[in-house]
Amino acid sequence: MKKQNTNSFRIKERGQAIILVAFGIIGLVAMVGLVIDTGILFIEYGKLKRGVDAASIAAAQQYRSVSGGSTLDQVALENAARNFIQLNQTDAVTIEVHSCEDVVVADRPDQCNPDPVGNPVANRKLVEVIASKYVPFGFLRVIGINGTTISTRSVGEAAALDLVMIIDTSASMAYETTGDPFLSEAGDDPSVCNLDNSCQPLAEVKSVALNFIDTMYFPYDRVSIIPMTSQSPGGDRNVSDAEILPLTSDKATVQAAINSMKVFEPRVCDGTDTPGSCLNYDGSGNFAGTICQTYEIHSNDATVDPSSCNSSNVGGALRKAADRLSDPLVTRPESFWVVVALMGGPANATDSTATYVNGFCPEYTWLPPPWDNNPWCRDRKPSVRHSDTDTIVYTNPRDTSLVNPTSSIYDADDYARDWADQLATLTSESGVTIYTIGLGAQIQSTGTVDAGEQPAGESLLKYIAECAGEGSPDDCATPVANPNIIHGQYFFAPTGSALADIFELIANNIATRITQ
Repeated sequence: MKKQNTNSFRIKERGQAIILVAFGIIGLVAMVGLVIDTGILFIEYGKLKRGVDAASIAAAQQYRSVSGGSTLDQVALENAARNFIQLNQTDAVTIEVHSCEDVVVADRPDQCNPDPVGNPVANRKLVEVIASKYVPFGFLRVIGINGTTISTRSVGEAAALDLVMIIDTSASMAYETTGDPFLSEAGDDPSVCNLDNSCQPLAEVKSVALNFIDTMYFPYDRVSIIPMTSQSPGGDRNVSDAEILPLTSDKATVQAAINSMKVFEPRVCDGTDTPGSCLNYDGSGNFAGTICQTYEIHSNDATVDPSSCNSSNVGGALRKAADRLSDPLVTRPESFWVVVALMGGPANATDSTATYVNGFCPEYTWLPPPWDNNPWCRDRKPSVRHSDTDTIVYTNPRDTSLVNPTSSIYDADDYARDWADQLATLTSESGVTIYTIGLGAQIQSTGTVDAGEQPAGESLLKYIAECAGEGSPDDCATPVANPNIIHGQYFFAPTGSALADIFELIANNIATRITQ
């Protein structure tokens, strides 16, 4: 009887051991599964996160691509996000896309400006993408955990633009009105073509500029318009009085400012020696071009001064752009600061100073024929840079008794490069990107430079866009690393018809970034 009880006990022990072993195997599988399935989970999360990051950038870009309309295309945002997630081979179960213009305020990204119209300075182009995905497990199923849902989010930002457009409105912007840019004809009279917006190439420039504005999204983007000269009939070349629009987030206002731009229309010549250029008419009342009457009246004088005659104050326009982007009351350090400058010729004028009422214009550039070896207010060597304190001992070849031991050699080209440096080194999160466009034959003309020198206009515009602010002693030849410098690009347009492609290239260079 005792032996039978012992056998029964041993059988029970074996049964318990089997159960313990079974539980041990399950625990071992669970531990292995925890390691393997967790690894799978992290891999899937990484794939999802990369897809959502890419999707947020792609969606943010739609702030620009749907521009021109009055409302944001939410469908385009969502489609862009879904397409990029699919390209990353992520089969997300749910995708949510929210922008700062969502009707439901609670759906907007947290960083959105609650008052985009009333406080446009705080506007940001944000798109939030939220994606969720179910990840099935392999080993953890043995303990009843079949899988889990992972979720991630990313906020993409298209750069909100603060754009300053500098447009050359000097007399040359009416030279093509009648087809011949080298011959003054009746149709080139700015007092006539300004009335019906027929001044060429300015009319074409304005048309392309309006199309460029359509690539922006208001009120998140802002634009300032700076013409090169006064916009009033009988006005002067003073750039300080020329600005027609500060940074503005209202599209209709920007369009109106562009449409209102006019070619420089100085006073009508009246036979006096009043400084500055004037509109000249022949005996029959036909327009005979823009001349500098005071210079012609005194052309026989040994010290005749043409410093008030020119109107291409490139440096002054760059100074105005720097003023707009450095005004602490209106600037947005986190926005993308862009300057687009379109010029029809080299610099030949500057702002006035207490010492130089008509601006910097070296005395040795004043000479009339037959000593006209230099263009007015600019030397023949664009590669040579001067400071505003550089002087020479200058003897006037028309009267060798006239010796000026303190004649300044600082010219309009030097002035423009100095202001380009100051503009390029303005500090924001993205720096300042400057694009320059040279329009017309004068840009590539070598008629006013020494042999071996680059054209004065093209050399200057290349420097402004691609070299300014580096601080190198030889300018562009040996770039010096500067984290504040974000170089743009120079473009040449032989005629106004080439501008559309150039402006499109500039629009496509606008960057986006992930902010969170």
